[in-house]
Amino acid sequence: MTLEEVLPFLIPLAILQVTLMAIGLWDLSRPDRRVRGGSKVVWGVVIVVFQMLGPLAYFLFGRDEG
Repeated sequence: MTLEEVLPFLIPLAILQVTLMAIGLWDLSRPDRRVRGGSKVVWGVVIVVFQMLGPLAYFLFGRDEG
């Protein structure tokens, strides 16, 4: 496969990744947001380092709605 063939698939994935990361970090930065484990710094690192899976893990497991 050439770059021209792969690029139409990579661009939407990159946009999705950046969007999920931005929304996750924005949500995490809210002063009233509580997180499981109590450490916003750790969840911030998870969101940034683990790219697509980090924000998904934060939204599924990290937010403390209770």
